[in-house]
Amino acid sequence: MHLLVLLLTLLPCTSGPAPTHDYHVSKTNVRYVAERQQVQVEMHVFVDDLELAMQDAGAPLLELGTTEENPESERYLTAYLGKHFGIDWNGEPLPVTIVGWELEDDLHGLWIYLAAEGVEPAREVRMQNSVLTEYYADQKNIVKVYAGEERLGTLLMGRGREGGSLKMGE
Repeated sequence: MHLLVLLLTLLPCTSGPAPTHDYHVSKTNVRYVAERQQVQVEMHVFVDDLELAMQDAGAPLLELGTTEENPESERYLTAYLGKHFGIDWNGEPLPVTIVGWELEDDLHGLWIYLAAEGVEPAREVRMQNSVLTEYYADQKNIVKVYAGEERLGTLLMGRGREGGSLKMGE
């Protein structure tokens, strides 16, 4: 009996909450694809952080990227990103729409994909990214802006610094 108890205490626990992480960071790639006249956005966040922040803002449990996903997930995700993420492209708001999202194999990371069509090359890009900064004081949001494969610049944002801009050719 004692051996069984010892073995059970050494086995990893498979129930209960997912492991937490000690840092809060998102990374976002904003890429202009000239041949498509399209801006493509790839945003990576910790899914547990995003779901907690969205629930705190009034959303139900969404279970993003799982077989149990709430059918209203896109509506809630669109509303959240509409409030916390925006791009001004050449002085005008860029109307990005959600293309989709997927949960990483580790079940912690979530990739969110957005796009805007019929876009001219950038002369100036202004970013607003306050994703999760209302929920975590130490949240950092890294945004890299590309024209094709060429990186035009990187912005680091967080609470108190939710915006930044890049001018092309400078």
